[in-house]
Amino acid sequence: MQVKKITSGLAQENGYVLEKEGTVIIIDPGTDDPRFFETIDRLGTPAAILLTHAHFDHIGGIDSLRERYQIPVYVHRLESDWLIDGEKNGATAFNLAVPAMKRAEKVYEGDLLVIGDFTFHLYHTPGHSPGSVVLYLADEGIAFCGDLIFKQSVGRTDLFGGDQATLMGSIERMKHVMPGATVLYPGHGPKTTLEEEKQTNPFFKQ
Repeated sequence: MQVKKITSGLAQENGYVLEKEGTVIIIDPGTDDPRFFETIDRLGTPAAILLTHAHFDHIGGIDSLRERYQIPVYVHRLESDWLIDGEKNGATAFNLAVPAMKRAEKVYEGDLLVIGDFTFHLYHTPGHSPGSVVLYLADEGIAFCGDLIFKQSVGRTDLFGGDQATLMGSIERMKHVMPGATVLYPGHGPKTTLEEEKQTNPFFKQ
């Protein structure tokens, strides 16, 4: 499986393009940076855009991508209307235009999402936002954790719907459902592992 990270935007957010056996998935495209299109066209026709959450800095590229490739956007049901609501997705707080013109086409259902050769385990991890999710690929030992966990830090909770205690509860659950060797691909910053964060992340010791 291939994982291509594309960092762009004011918040230097990470978007990802995955490819496995011909299936291409896009995760959290924060901008319409040309590198998304270049990477996707090199890997193959994408099947879907998956969001770990619907803050403005993780959805800014979805309209261009779904228009070009005619693919659906998936998001947690609690954030199904966030794409077009600047108060909820945070754009208004930073005096930015709402980054999407349409709602998400799909909401996550159940604990598994199978698209082509990908099987994502879905973990609802509220705290940074009410509908934050972790997308875990057990066979590959990797997880896309959005703004839940960063290398030696955690996501902010001062935006709409955020809550620190809820965030820490979500992190505590993740410490027990994924192996320590799981590689975490966050919404900002470098990748890390769950075990490394258990050992070095000061928020994990609270």
